[in-house]
Amino acid sequence: MSHNWSVWLLPKAEDKKIYAEYITFYSKLYGTDKFLPHVTLFGRMKVNPKLFYSFFNKVKLQSKIKNVHTLANKIGDSQWKKVHIPLSLNKNLLELQNKIDKKFRKYRDYEFDPHVSLAYGNFIPNKKDISLISIVKKISFSSLAIVNTPNEIKNWNIIQKFDSV
Repeated sequence: MSHNWSVWLLPKAEDKKIYAEYITFYSKLYGTDKFLPHVTLFGRMKVNPKLFYSFFNKVKLQSKIKNVHTLANKIGDSQWKKVHIPLSLNKNLLELQNKIDKKFRKYRDYEFDPHVSLAYGNFIPNKKDISLISIVKKISFSSLAIVNTPNEIKNWNIIQKFDSV
């Protein structure tokens, strides 16, 4: 069985709604696939995710991360960060990601760069398009998710969600 999954931090309901609107806006503007708003804590592993459910049940309490400051919208070179909002480094966010990195680095190297993507793809965004939305100054998160992340974005789906209490 082939696995290709990632660990995501999911925004709380109010923030999820706002960022989903941003993603929908850019997907229509550029003709790209929509996806759930998230921050990737660790990406694309090829090992059975069910082996780690107990680990995620232990760290899920830390997934309630509040008031992470957002920075100015950016255009990136990577198809996975084409239009995105970088996040300031937050102590709780870094502690959670460090625990996850420590658990999974033996499976692959992963460089954490906290951001919320708004558009993925192989296109060249117009620089003026990044200022078409008003970014909220802070974002809060309420759960972790193990997400099936094959190359086709339309095939991404949550395998298991771990809500903080």
